[in-house]
Amino acid sequence: MKPYNLQALYVRPGSNDAMSTYSGSSRDMNGRDKKPSNGMPTGNSPPPHQPRFQPPSIFQEAYLSGILHKPRDILFLFRVVSAVLWSVVRLHCIELPYLIATRFKKSTNQKPAAWNWFTSVAFAIIRTGANQVRTIGQLRFIGHGIVAFFSFLARFERRVKISSMIQFEVHLDVLLGPERASLNEVRETLKEHGSCTETMNPSEEYLESFHPQHSDGPVLANMPDEVGPTGNNGSYVLKGEWIEALQDPEDTRPRSTTVVLYFHGGAYSFCSARSHTKFLAQLVKEIGPGTRAFSVDYRLAPENPFPAAIHDAYAAYLYLTDPDNAALTLSEDSAPHELSVDPRDIVVGGDSAGGNLAAALMQYLVRYVKPAVLPHATLLLSPWTDVTSSVPAAHCEDWFCYCPGPVGTSPTDKSAYLEFKLTNFTSKYLVGDEELMLNARNALGVDRRWEWYTHLSQHPLTSLAHSNPGSLEGLTDTIVQTASHDRLLDDSRLFAHRAGRENPSRVTRIEIYKDMTHVHQLLSFLFTSSRIATRNLARFVERSRYIRDEREREQEAAARVKRGPETYASVLRRVSTRDAKKPEPKVIPAFMTTNMVSERSREDGVEWVLVEQNGKEMAGDVGWPLSVLIRSWPTHVGDGQREE
Repeated sequence: MKPYNLQALYVRPGSNDAMSTYSGSSRDMNGRDKKPSNGMPTGNSPPPHQPRFQPPSIFQEAYLSGILHKPRDILFLFRVVSAVLWSVVRLHCIELPYLIATRFKKSTNQKPAAWNWFTSVAFAIIRTGANQVRTIGQLRFIGHGIVAFFSFLARFERRVKISSMIQFEVHLDVLLGPERASLNEVRETLKEHGSCTETMNPSEEYLESFHPQHSDGPVLANMPDEVGPTGNNGSYVLKGEWIEALQDPEDTRPRSTTVVLYFHGGAYSFCSARSHTKFLAQLVKEIGPGTRAFSVDYRLAPENPFPAAIHDAYAAYLYLTDPDNAALTLSEDSAPHELSVDPRDIVVGGDSAGGNLAAALMQYLVRYVKPAVLPHATLLLSPWTDVTSSVPAAHCEDWFCYCPGPVGTSPTDKSAYLEFKLTNFTSKYLVGDEELMLNARNALGVDRRWEWYTHLSQHPLTSLAHSNPGSLEGLTDTIVQTASHDRLLDDSRLFAHRAGRENPSRVTRIEIYKDMTHVHQLLSFLFTSSRIATRNLARFVERSRYIRDEREREQEAAARVKRGPETYASVLRRVSTRDAKKPEPKVIPAFMTTNMVSERSREDGVEWVLVEQNGKEMAGDVGWPLSVLIRSWPTHVGDGQREE
């Protein structure tokens, strides 16, 4: 095998020779750990200076910025225009006569019977354009259009205050203190076994530590080092946007203290906080006046692969709950609102990849940070919880969904990974893109990329729906919203099933909207169901807040009984009387005044709800049986870990 020219790949910080050779390899040509003269294997600790790769060229930077400049991009634009024109011609000249003949009561490949004509044409254009994307540059080119369109719509939102360009500096070494403390035992064990933990030359035991298997329950998974670019001092700038619901004279509800920490979707590769401003403005107004949302511009792949986004999510959480933390340096523009939010008032949310990130943040807090108080609710909109696209819906040829699929490959099928024809968004997220920016995971060829992909795609913070039994314990009240035409329908269903079974004392609810598509909540200008879904999210937040207050009241009563001779019932009555004397207007919670389905399944304790386009709810489920979804992952077949 021809050796890699590592000199041509990167430079070392602080070196006089800009092309100094990397000499940190601790494995021989057969992949075994080298033995020094003292008999101990090398590679027990990372090299003193992580390698710094050459920055992208001006043309690569242009592509990462969504500026198309290659000949194949001309073909891409031609394909998009041709596909859009063909879809419109097909809809009007081929399908329209059939629809007229059936009085618009039958669905066709491009028009569901429940959609109006304008919506069908708009989706035909969106869908055909999305299906032509093949590169990150093309994806971000389309992303610029999405951001511009939704930013324009956000201008028409009233009774909201939007503060953009919020930014603060994050000191990564300090930020990772709790994570390193939690992983100390795991990493000491690797050190004792002589495992090489260098990112450029990892041992098999080190890679397997990212998805440990244990028959007695979940084991804490190791976290890989970041491989994206940071400043010379290990710091970087994180940006975001505040949206606040202002007081409406006609709204008699008391001022809310809820703060929504939100993560936008976009396959971890495109879109931004500005693409979701309109939706969040509608959501905070539905929750109530005074509600605030902080939308995070987390670092994107392929420049910053996993776990950069999770670290950004944790940094944003600290920005809300502990702004004086040593891991953060706030600027004058980073605190336009009152800071230091009570964690019990925080709601974590996200859509698509952002839904994956929101759920991963909750698990990161539970497993690695271990705070005393957690956010009281989680809002997941079409969450991408199976990054390997192993469930059936990921391969469904559903013409109604604009979300492309599949977007990843099985962690056990190397040939499928190598021969994948579409854009492998999962690979971009986990190992980066070697054509645009080299890093320690992708610089040494396809075999090394595959090693990282197969192990990181099984990490419990990436494929949450397939993590080991017990890995989702500790979640708070969770609502999952998806749709019958959603490419990630099975991701949402399997995650909700797992979350409900492993958190029986919490409310887990999944709403499946009929004849809707991926993250339809953002399309309120097209669908009535989108506005209903946003209203249901606000209703769930109020419900979770009510449950939280009742639980705290009972805990306070129990604590008083321990301190004195009073009975639990008498204390509970006095606490209730005290709360009733608070000078706040009496408002009946919205979730108690509607015909909401709240029946829990006996199998997993989940509220399975089907929602019609008019908002009518009924208990039920759609799609493949859950037993099929549970067995859809081929990993560890035969070891009994995946059977339920």
